[in-house]
Amino acid sequence: MNQKFAIFDIDKTVIHTDSMFQFLQYGIRKKPSTAPVILKVVLHSVLYKLKLLEAEKAKSAYFHAMRHMEDSDLEHFYQTELKPAIFPDALKELQLKKSAGYHVLLVTASPDAYMRYFAELPCVDTVIATKLTRQDERFTSMIEGSNCKGEEKVNRIQQYLEEQQLTIDYESSCAYSDSLSDLPMLRLVKHKYLVNHKSAHGCEGLTWSR
Repeated sequence: MNQKFAIFDIDKTVIHTDSMFQFLQYGIRKKPSTAPVILKVVLHSVLYKLKLLEAEKAKSAYFHAMRHMEDSDLEHFYQTELKPAIFPDALKELQLKKSAGYHVLLVTASPDAYMRYFAELPCVDTVIATKLTRQDERFTSMIEGSNCKGEEKVNRIQQYLEEQQLTIDYESSCAYSDSLSDLPMLRLVKHKYLVNHKSAHGCEGLTWSR
């Protein structure tokens, strides 16, 4: 079925923060003994910038505290740290698109362990996120498959479309992101918006207020 879509990145697009840094801080507050992981995060980040470490391995350091958390802890993180960080203008846009009959899709490189709770918003149909492995009914810090960024976002969206037997109505659909790394995803639709970023590469600039 041909369907009009509204596709949104999450970090710094729907919310005004980077959820990975928020989770790193949340994990240290919850279990202070994990604080030394900050050194690992810095090292992995530097190695990634130098292209000496894969993104999947670099990001896993941010999620060190996953092994100490139940699902209830992850939901609490969403409720207390991420949900309050939603741009009011972004929420209005999500609601507007949903009420106008769009299929609202959130697609993020951050992990499904906590990003999945955005699907509880009535204006969101589905969340696609980086997958983490599970062990003994808890998430681990290890990424399962590929980091959901760049072209991988397109791969994951196409997989979702096949599963749901849907196609994107290019002319009527729109997408939003704060980063040019999402250009592959933005090219899936005609109406492209760079949020709080200068317009470029055929995208319109859009500014949310906090």
